[in-house]
Amino acid sequence: MPDADQLVGEFKDQDRAQKYIVPGLQRGLQILSAFNRDRTEIGAPEIAKELGIPRSTVFRLMQTLEFMGFIEKVKNSSEYRLGVGVLSLGFEYIASLEFTELARPILEKLRDDTGFSAHLVIRDGWDVVFVLKFAAKDTFANSVNVGLRLPAHSSILGRMLLADLSDAELKHVFPEGQLFKFSDQTPTTLTEMEKLLEEDRKLGYAIGASYFQSGIGSISAQVRDNSRRVVAAINVIYHDSMVKKSDVEEKYLNRVLQAASEISQLLDYHPGSVNGSTRI
Repeated sequence: MPDADQLVGEFKDQDRAQKYIVPGLQRGLQILSAFNRDRTEIGAPEIAKELGIPRSTVFRLMQTLEFMGFIEKVKNSSEYRLGVGVLSLGFEYIASLEFTELARPILEKLRDDTGFSAHLVIRDGWDVVFVLKFAAKDTFANSVNVGLRLPAHSSILGRMLLADLSDAELKHVFPEGQLFKFSDQTPTTLTEMEKLLEEDRKLGYAIGASYFQSGIGSISAQVRDNSRRVVAAINVIYHDSMVKKSDVEEKYLNRVLQAASEISQLLDYHPGSVNGSTRI
């Protein structure tokens, strides 16, 4: 048991810590913590009652969180749900060493099984960020490096990440609705991209050639965690002229899907819900 001096010291440390607590920030984080998998939508009166905070204070806090993109208003309702800003924080977290180390042996095997360069990416706002790469043994393999950013709308990998977002979330990411054209395959408006994403959801995966760079093909799949949201995407890339179109689906697609499924399982994802397919 701690002696009296130790207890006094602990209380003093707690008192010092309390002096540096910012009440507004603490309350804002308490509001975010109130959301969970079983409670996705919450109203301001409910928050005020639970936290013992005046409604006017809760209103200002939630307005601030909404402005920052951490929560958003539910359509035709007075309640709120988590916004894409919170997802961005989660995407930054999964770029940590622990996540990449879990995926490393699976991605390396995917490279060895296909002979193609294999990559793992996350989304940061309107960009995808390459966080892990296993290069094929050819000169083309060195053109993509860890840390590289690409506009999400301009790549098949980006489409896999964007396909999990709602219409409201997409409009939050691309508020202007106009998209820069990188190739003849790149969508230039949000409407065009939404049509592509709708097709991606139906197919359950994405295959594309010359989408961002002429002559380069990609097979992509999603990685989900235990929240059933998409937290990353993987792909293999190849020279379109050197791979038969029939081989892409018959020989390589299932290997990419299997790798994505294995990484998702390591993140405690279990298929079974309506949105729980790892085939996207």
